[in-house]
Amino acid sequence: MVKSKVIFEDEEQVEIKYPCFELKDIVEYYFEICTPNNSITPFSLVALPNANILVSIYISDSSQTFKVHREHGIIDTSGDKISGSLTEAITVIHAPGTHEFSIKFKPGVLYSCLSKDISTLVDNHLSLQKYLNQKVIDELKLKSSFAERVQFVENWLLSKIFSSDFKLNTVIKTIYYINTNRNYKLNTVSKEVGVSNPTLNRYFKEVLGISPKQCFKALRFKTALKNYRANGSYDLYDELGYTDFSHFVKEAKNLANTTPSEL
Repeated sequence: MVKSKVIFEDEEQVEIKYPCFELKDIVEYYFEICTPNNSITPFSLVALPNANILVSIYISDSSQTFKVHREHGIIDTSGDKISGSLTEAITVIHAPGTHEFSIKFKPGVLYSCLSKDISTLVDNHLSLQKYLNQKVIDELKLKSSFAERVQFVENWLLSKIFSSDFKLNTVIKTIYYINTNRNYKLNTVSKEVGVSNPTLNRYFKEVLGISPKQCFKALRFKTALKNYRANGSYDLYDELGYTDFSHFVKEAKNLANTTPSEL
């Protein structure tokens, strides 16, 4: 059995680079996974629930990836793709010989480009060729290093105009508020951003494809899991909206089908 773990951004198993200042509101970070051809076992990680859009491009022709879904089993996700929000954790397996470059976008920033497919992309992926010219993809693949691929992507992104509107700004403001204040109560958050609960729910559905409750749950769980890694069961889980540590464990089983210690 392949052992899978959550890998946070401050760990070193995956090469990560953060965006330039001009793109800090568009891109979370770029990352790259490269597994040796002669590896005995694949590289496997757990992707937590999130509200991000992920673009993944194969650098090597031998690349192959799979996701493990608790209901549908192992699904082949090979190919250049764009993946949407996750409402539950999944295991992602990278076969030996896989070389994959990825861009993790900030929540909601691509919704104007993906408006017809936002709901379809939730817990799903679609071919990247549907949204990006193959010539651009091929040019990226020709770059010889991670740094050159990042530079190419940043130059391309800087040449584009990402429009913003009130819906997107409200969603971004909401996520910033809950990440800063650790307050996950919908009524409180709605008042802080100046819209009603039904309006905020509609904005999240249109921009992210998921409800505020699903997004809040994902953000809270990631924070709690990082705290658990650092402090174990002695952290103040009630400050994150859990009744106690056992409530956090129960949520781990609901979202990831396992205990926090296995993540």
